[in-house]
Amino acid sequence: MVTSRAHYIHLFEQEAHRLADIDFNYSYWLEVDINSIVYRPVFLSTMEEQFMNTLAKEQIRTLVKFSGADDEDVVKWLCDVDAVFDRAQLQISNKYIAVQSYLIGTAEKWFRHNKSTISDWSTFKLEIIKAYQPSLNQMLLKMKQRRQLPHESVLEYYVDKRQLCSQADPSMSSAMVIHHLTKGLKSTLIPHVIRRRPITPSDFLVMAQEEEKIQLTLNGLSYDTKHPQNIDLNDDNSDDTISMLKRPIHPSSHASNYQPRTTPPPQPLMNSKFVYDRSAHLPPRYGSPNSLTSFTSRQCYECHRFGHIAKYCPNRKNFERGI
Repeated sequence: MVTSRAHYIHLFEQEAHRLADIDFNYSYWLEVDINSIVYRPVFLSTMEEQFMNTLAKEQIRTLVKFSGADDEDVVKWLCDVDAVFDRAQLQISNKYIAVQSYLIGTAEKWFRHNKSTISDWSTFKLEIIKAYQPSLNQMLLKMKQRRQLPHESVLEYYVDKRQLCSQADPSMSSAMVIHHLTKGLKSTLIPHVIRRRPITPSDFLVMAQEEEKIQLTLNGLSYDTKHPQNIDLNDDNSDDTISMLKRPIHPSSHASNYQPRTTPPPQPLMNSKFVYDRSAHLPPRYGSPNSLTSFTSRQCYECHRFGHIAKYCPNRKNFERGI
């Protein structure tokens, strides 16, 4: 049987009408909860999986509990809790069950009283924020009073102050954010940041960190200047023209009744003339107070005698003549 082109077109139209009459039931797909789909990471080894599980347990164990006190920030606490639960790969239903263990004090009493109207994690977050979020005036006052602490870095102060600005006014302009950031900055950084005129909060952070590093460097240099290294000013080896030997000389037993003579402090050579003392180069007389010398004495390398150096040797001329 030969099938013509018109017959093929007729068969195609019949099949199209048949498929168009099929009715699909979409109620099943609408009942599927997309929140039940959890994407878990693929671990390369069992040890890696055990390490991640141990890390998640440690973070959950050290999570701060919320009591509803006036000095606690419920928004920040919720962000921390949600981040830890996400790292622990908890499902939405398990987050709602786990967070109940981190409520203490008045917050725990509040949850027990309103548990009948709080059925899931999303509702819990909305209701606890409504119950414990401070008023607008309190948030504005806290934002204005937030200042950079003496030993606090610019980055830590910036992150905290930006969060307070967002809580007080989510639509706050960049100019107002920079105004509040600058007002709470350290007094030593404010003039330098204002002079550079930041346009965005990100520019403020970069400029403030640069000025902070410069001041830390300057403080380190000033500390080195105030605390110089100890320099030995009595080092006789610094002069290459003077060669000497230092040998210990024990005092004579006959001079045990005498005290060693104290020598006056040396005078600057530029302000006084050297006076040659011939008696200093003569052998000491035993039994006199001046016979005691220090435990270290200078020796001349020309005549090999003690008590003077080669520059002031009385026999230097004889050695120069070859006698």
